Amino acid sequence: MSSSSDVWLLLDNSQMSAFTGGGWTIADVGPWVGNSSIFSSTPGNIAFSFQGTSISFKGNTPSSTISPTWFLAGIDENTPYNVSFPDAGPTQIYTQWYQTPTLSDGLHNINFSNIAIDFDYALITPGPTTPLSGSTIVVDDKNSEITYTGDGWVTSAAEIVFGGGEVSGLALGNATHRTSNVGDGFEFQFAGSNISVYGFFEWTAMGSISLDFTLDGKTTSSILFVPTGTTTSVLETTQQFFSAANIEAGNHTLLMNVTQATGNQSFVFDYLTYTPSFSFLATKPNFTASITSPSVASSTPSSTSTSHKLNAAAIIGGVSAGVVVALVLATIVLVKFRREQRQKNELGLEKYTYWPSASDLQQPKSDSVQPDFIAQTSAGLKPWNSSASEPSSSSISPMATVHSKALVIDSKNRVVLRPPSSSQSSFGSSRASPPPDMTQAQIEELRRRIDDLTGVPPAYSIGSGEGATTRSSFRKGV
Repeated sequence: MSSSSDVWLLLDNSQMSAFTGGGWTIADVGPWVGNSSIFSSTPGNIAFSFQGTSISFKGNTPSSTISPTWFLAGIDENTPYNVSFPDAGPTQIYTQWYQTPTLSDGLHNINFSNIAIDFDYALITPGPTTPLSGSTIVVDDKNSEITYTGDGWVTSAAEIVFGGGEVSGLALGNATHRTSNVGDGFEFQFAGSNISVYGFFEWTAMGSISLDFTLDGKTTSSILFVPTGTTTSVLETTQQFFSAANIEAGNHTLLMNVTQATGNQSFVFDYLTYTPSFSFLATKPNFTASITSPSVASSTPSSTSTSHKLNAAAIIGGVSAGVVVALVLATIVLVKFRREQRQKNELGLEKYTYWPSASDLQQPKSDSVQPDFIAQTSAGLKPWNSSASEPSSSSISPMATVHSKALVIDSKNRVVLRPPSSSQSSFGSSRASPPPDMTQAQIEELRRRIDDLTGVPPAYSIGSGEGATTRSSFRKGV
């Protein structure tokens, strides 16, 4: 009749009053939408108006043995034309018995004359300018806005056999979704203020089935079973499984879940209804389902079960989270590596201290000690272990260990650090014993320079007169 994503508005027979001629009678017993139908076995007339682009009608067609199998249909000011009931014959059929062609969006007048029919309800297809406030939207079980979960769903378009003298026919939208598998369910998001769920209940089935309906986090549980002593055998096609009235207008999420099933009792879902909180189709929210649809087995080739792909944002979010975790781990490893390297460098300073030979120790050429000499000790250094590589100048800080090592003078008149002997603590006196091949004059000069380095440095002046500035001779960079 329509595509799976169409919006339909319910027009029940009880909302119509223009039934004239014939012998129109209200029937309140039977499998009717809205719990009633109106019928006439003798030809009569129906006149009403609707706003939208199309309208279809459903009910029991008459038997060809007692009533005419045709009627006249008039739309707006057009000439009425002859319409034959589908599958007209000696028996009645519950079916869609008429649908208008697609009309322009707006208000239309419909007139049926010389008609004998058992009328249940009509479905209006709204247009962009059709007012929706106060209407009832019908959502068929095949609508793509419903997301099914679980592996037990079966879609069937088979004819419904009522039995008990009732007229057989098809479900709303000509199909149903059936399951008795625990864990199966569906999700539906809507913008409205009321919602109801309808389907079939088999009075001849044994056992029970338990359902949870969760609306915005609030769960309502129900158990469906045939009470002991029940004698009816008629299939209930408009069983209301769930209803929530007078809820706050806005966006809502309904979840259904099968929690228990015994015997051969099943949950047979046909359609749901709700009152919209939006006024026109253009303002209808476009919800995206948050759960993944399962594969649904079908008894017909035209199964309309839905399946949805994983949310791309969730995939992107997962990848982004993985990248962030990887970066954090890499940063931790790098920091730990640098800390270990720094500790190794500090522990290995002794290996990179210059150790002069006897030939390098000569009589100094100057009596003054320049503070920059200590900073220059990084130039021309070679490892204590001759096989080790030469470190960069930034990896050695002579000031950090000046009091834990002995000081000697090299051939270029520079003060350098001497590592302690095996019998000397690295934190011992700064006055180490000189090598045996040093002359007495060299020893005295070395001790004098040690005293100069470890003592309070003399002050000196820059400039002259009253504006002269006094600085320590040991401060670097003057």
